[in-house]
Amino acid sequence: MKITIENAMSNHTFYRNFIPFHLLKMIEESKEEFTILGARCKDDYAGIVVAKKYKEASVMKIIYLSVSEWNRNTGLEEMFFYLLEDIASSEKIHQIHFEYSGDRNEYFYYIDGLLRKNNWSSLKPKSFNYLLFRNAISRDLKYNRHFNSNQELIFFEWGLFPSDQRFEIIQGYEKWYPKTHDSFLDTEMIEKSSLGVKFNGEVIGWFLIERFDSQTLLVKSISIKEEYRSAQNSRQLLIIGLMQCLKLPGWQNLILNMDDENKQLQLFLERVLRRSIQNKTIMYISMKKVL
Repeated sequence: MKITIENAMSNHTFYRNFIPFHLLKMIEESKEEFTILGARCKDDYAGIVVAKKYKEASVMKIIYLSVSEWNRNTGLEEMFFYLLEDIASSEKIHQIHFEYSGDRNEYFYYIDGLLRKNNWSSLKPKSFNYLLFRNAISRDLKYNRHFNSNQELIFFEWGLFPSDQRFEIIQGYEKWYPKTHDSFLDTEMIEKSSLGVKFNGEVIGWFLIERFDSQTLLVKSISIKEEYRSAQNSRQLLIIGLMQCLKLPGWQNLILNMDDENKQLQLFLERVLRRSIQNKTIMYISMKKVL
């Protein structure tokens, strides 16, 4: 059967039913930042891939890839990779990333094999995504209120932080906070009640919260400057950030994303809030330079 691969935006009515709702919302707000390819066999859906472009960083990120059951392991995914590389090259984008969320199952090894065959890096853990329930978080924190806090850390609400000073932090991209946090500081979707943290008047980190849907909060970014990233400070930021989340009304679930290199905080979360964690998934990443 002949498969047609096309710009999904040119057949939006057909493909929008196969794109997760939260991505649709992002795409509608900034269409020019996305490349979306769809595949079909006549009027039957075959697959879709969504990539977001970060022109300033010269990076394209494949943030969603899905193919129909009857197209798995047929090479359609490989065709998507080829075409996105060509598009990235034509738009002078120098690096392309692929993010995979799930278990190390048969399909994981199939995708990893396709990537390595085409000179991508092998899939490696990038971050851990936790799903926590509000009531369980509240209960666990009641039992862990007493912790050694650093009294020199000053916490403030993100909405009260002057925009001109926030711009200075954005300029610190790749200087004192990692690439994985590059797109989080300037989005209007960040809750004003998110937290920033200062030391001696200098902003050294943040705990940024975003509404994922009516029942779910997303902890968009937890970051602290490396020289202040002690176990004590990191735990304090996490606990006070979670307490801030509990002040917000109308949610029952919390999605929390934690970088793979933050081993100390992972262990602390899984020990102290183990009863709150309902699900844990691993986000893997593969990268390739585009010529």
